[in-house]
Amino acid sequence: MDGSEVADMARDWSAALVDCGGVPTSLPRDLHSSTTRWIVEFEAALSAEQFDPSPAYRIGGEFVRSNLTAPTMMTPTATVLAGLLERSPRPDRAQRFGALMGELSRGYVTELSNVHARSREVADERFRVVFENAAVAIALYDSDGITLEANPTTARMVGMKREDLPGVSGLDLMHPEDRDKLRQVVIHLYERRQGTEYFEGRFRRPDGSVCWGAWTMTLVRGAGGHGLRLLAVGEDITERRALQQKLWWQARHDSLTGLPNRHFLVERLETIVAAAHPGDHIGLCFLDLDEFKLINDRYGHRAGDTVLTEVGRRLDATMTSPTATPARIGGDEFVALLAPPCDDATAHAAAETMLATLHDPIAIGPGELLSMSASVGAVVTPVAGANAEKLLEDADVSMYHAKAAGRGTWVLHRTDNGSAGP
Repeated sequence: MDGSEVADMARDWSAALVDCGGVPTSLPRDLHSSTTRWIVEFEAALSAEQFDPSPAYRIGGEFVRSNLTAPTMMTPTATVLAGLLERSPRPDRAQRFGALMGELSRGYVTELSNVHARSREVADERFRVVFENAAVAIALYDSDGITLEANPTTARMVGMKREDLPGVSGLDLMHPEDRDKLRQVVIHLYERRQGTEYFEGRFRRPDGSVCWGAWTMTLVRGAGGHGLRLLAVGEDITERRALQQKLWWQARHDSLTGLPNRHFLVERLETIVAAAHPGDHIGLCFLDLDEFKLINDRYGHRAGDTVLTEVGRRLDATMTSPTATPARIGGDEFVALLAPPCDDATAHAAAETMLATLHDPIAIGPGELLSMSASVGAVVTPVAGANAEKLLEDADVSMYHAKAAGRGTWVLHRTDNGSAGP
């Protein structure tokens, strides 16, 4: 073949590769130069006196190294190179052409396999670096939940030596009360055979300390693509949980007395309402200190805070029934929620108990004692289907009736059958 024929064939080959989508945008611009050289080398091997198909094997490898890796390119390649077969005068040209195309394909597949193997090696190496140095815990478990491998962070998290972790059941590391929950999550994941599950639970260290962890669990193929393994990525969230608990408590408790606040009381009421049966009654006893403003004006707010703190302490110490919840809802107002079953006698006893907490004077300083009194407004009301805020408003109104009745008194009001008194 002369130069112009080679150039025409190279142009046709390059165009065919582009048309079939086999040429990536990153391919060097000298595609025509490469196809020209490959045609010359392929023809030389086809026409040589001593047949050697190895150049075709090398050309196949160069395809891959040139990023010509789309399987669709092999058809136009064979079509273009068949033009050399038609021009060859050798009697054994068909056998040679078949051998050359076989070697070209073998070189292509071999180099492509090598590239994939190198990619896996790089990926494995990168994973290993991440695995060993990650700030999060990473562990691999078999289908029975037995630890196959764990990184140093996992060992530190569970308080064990890293070399002692393989062979340990992941469930054995969990707190006994959280094992069933984790077991169900893992079973559900294996039933689906894909996807990811998130789990938070307690784990117990060898020293007996109990901590909280959060794990994201994913199913992965085992070595050689056989079997399923569980890859768990986790972190110690003990401090976060403690902070969340602290914030939850602060949002629902009075900072001065430590008693539950209005937010807590409303949530408790809503829970009772949701579970109430027809005929269930609750009680609400509102206590308001008499002339508390005079204490702040005469002795200062520090003395006022001392009084409030002591009243809260006494209420908490005396109202010990599991159905009674004492709370401070603001200022000098305290309330006791009496959960079902509650009747007039229960509310009566609670109101008397609340007033009794003020019988003894309160010390506001060395040698200074204050005698206190209060008014209690009590409500006994059906709770099924009620509105929590409306229940508090009714009890508040009852408290103002008690204030009007005089110091140190209580008034009971029933929303279903009228009022009752002390």
